[in-house]
Amino acid sequence: MSRVPDKLVQGASPTMINVMNIVRKIAPTDANVLITGENGTGKELIAREIHNLSHRSGELMVNVDMGSLTESLLESELFGHVKGAFTDARDDRKGKFELADGGTLFLDEIGNLSMHSQSKILNALQNRTITRVGSNKTIPVNIRLICATNCDLAKMVREGRFREDLFYRINTIMIEVPPLRDRVDDIPILANYFVKAFCEKYNKAPLKIKTHALEKLTDYNWPGNIRELQHTIEKAVIMCESAVLLPPDFDLGTAARPVYHHEMTLAEMEKKFILDCLKRNGNNISVAAAKLGITRQTLYNKLKKT
Repeated sequence: MSRVPDKLVQGASPTMINVMNIVRKIAPTDANVLITGENGTGKELIAREIHNLSHRSGELMVNVDMGSLTESLLESELFGHVKGAFTDARDDRKGKFELADGGTLFLDEIGNLSMHSQSKILNALQNRTITRVGSNKTIPVNIRLICATNCDLAKMVREGRFREDLFYRINTIMIEVPPLRDRVDDIPILANYFVKAFCEKYNKAPLKIKTHALEKLTDYNWPGNIRELQHTIEKAVIMCESAVLLPPDFDLGTAARPVYHHEMTLAEMEKKFILDCLKRNGNNISVAAAKLGITRQTLYNKLKKT
């Protein structure tokens, strides 16, 4: 699928607007960035946007999925090797650090590294040089480092499972990408984008999502986040036999949003509704008040009672 357009990365929700404001501030710098968030939230898209808005945009952004590399292959993959360094090393080979020289190196799932591998990466970052496996020659590298993880690295540091010095080295700026359930306003935008993209991919006539179908999508909690939404839309587009997508076309799980039970009092329902609205809008009082149709002062007064 083609690259997601800027407006889709940014989204319409206050939480994503805040994320993109941070992205625009830090992109022109060479600061190391740590992007956190659940699986499927679009951490790589944010990394790509930082690269595209940076002065390195004309160079490569090299992606490495740290979770897919075995311990034995990791050093060669990152730093390269020389001919004869090990069995099957028939030629000299550049590693990801060298390939990213002048550009951006994106290390995804950084929390999966062993302590030994963490030391190797820390050494490369501190010295801004690498040494290929089987060689004694140091090679200077000029990279902008962006890492991503769904792990709580601070907790791992406290537990002795992640090096504190490496944590601070990669964490000059931290960006937390919100889960899809906390950016409900973006779901229709994403859904319509994916419908258009998959109609083009599968040579189908343009499809429209009916209002009730969009409501079904926004009422779902999306534990798999954007990745789950993308797969759901793809399946619906493939199976649809009409010109519109209806609620039954979307095969969702059971992670529906909590409903308000009739046993709740009116005051309890109001309190829950207000707190849910605040959470969906990144605890932004002004935005939440506008969505609720009340003034900021009225919302402040109601919050004092909760």
